[in-house]
Amino acid sequence: MERLPDLIEAYIDAYNRKDVEGMLMCLADNVFFQNISGGEVTAEVSDKQSFADMAKFGASAFETRHQKVVNAITVAGTTLAQIDYAAVVATDLPNGWKAGQTLAFSGSSAFRVEDGKIVSIVDES
Repeated sequence: MERLPDLIEAYIDAYNRKDVEGMLMCLADNVFFQNISGGEVTAEVSDKQSFADMAKFGASAFETRHQKVVNAITVAGTTLAQIDYAAVVATDLPNGWKAGQTLAFSGSSAFRVEDGKIVSIVDES
């Protein structure tokens, strides 16, 4: 596996620790984020404040969460990462997940970096 760029590694580390401020430090002000699950867009934001609001909710929704990069490649400022994800739900969620439920799935993330900041993250599972 190719080594992750330091910026993306720092973002994932902050994500795993539920450190929203640490995540935000890695992002451009005009960051674009999209989550696709089962072929459907389930979340999308296009600025840092909206991302912060979503990230704060996400951090509180899970007792624990962990992204493990199992493969990655970076080409022309874009890093494609294959990710194994595990989490324990903290509270009942609108999508039907229940408090205490354990989640485990694989997916991919595409990170685009410009001028030393992440400008785009697209997660797909």
